[in-house]
Amino acid sequence: MNLLATASQKELSNQIVLVFEVIALIISILMIVVGLVQNKSSQTGLSALNGGNDELFSNSKERGTDKTMSIWMFSLGIILFVITIVIGIITNTILK
Repeated sequence: MNLLATASQKELSNQIVLVFEVIALIISILMIVVGLVQNKSSQTGLSALNGGNDELFSNSKERGTDKTMSIWMFSLGIILFVITIVIGIITNTILK
């Protein structure tokens, strides 16, 4: 009977990990969409790679949709990071 309980617990753990992986996939797709919708001017980190210096002397702050998209991208990144750590913990502790 103990063997059946262990197999049942592993099956439940596998299903939980699968749910977290699907959530992580959805969040990463949302991050890609938000990144594509963002303005080029709000992506100042990539301007160094492109050689652009448009933002060098301007002190403009993000407003409106740019700020909203930046907040969404930051929030989704944190959620994806946390879910990835949870998946790692569940995989390494419960499923062993």
